[in-house]
Amino acid sequence: MAEPSIFTSPVGGVVLPLSQCEDACFAQGRMGRGVLLMPLTHTLLAPADAQVYFAFTTGHAVGLQTPRGEQFILHVGLDTHRLQGRGFHLHVQTGDAVRRGDPLLTFDPQILTEGGFSLALPFVFCHSARRLRILKLGPIQPGEDLIMLY
Repeated sequence: MAEPSIFTSPVGGVVLPLSQCEDACFAQGRMGRGVLLMPLTHTLLAPADAQVYFAFTTGHAVGLQTPRGEQFILHVGLDTHRLQGRGFHLHVQTGDAVRRGDPLLTFDPQILTEGGFSLALPFVFCHSARRLRILKLGPIQPGEDLIMLY
């Protein structure tokens, strides 16, 4: 049996069940299992050592893969691709190797909220057959243990 993998919170804020996401694709688990974060900090940090397998040029989402092959997506806001990069600054690009805690992207919450976009941040695992345990709901600090795959 493989050792458990621990993933930390990419932002400070509040952790909610993914089912509370306003976007049905995320809420119903069609994009994968995970959690919903309501961020209070504005720099997204890598929750594990991984490689960036995609970083949208719009800056609103990144996908990472750990050395064990665990793939996950961090998506800042809902429908924020429509901002076409306004309010986002990527710190990584596809192919980059990152360490837990490295900055992935920064976002401006004022631009998102003034545009009528939710700040909700789905953190979902794609294609994982492993069990997922949410380690914390409610308030969380960046870098605090959040999810375990086992």
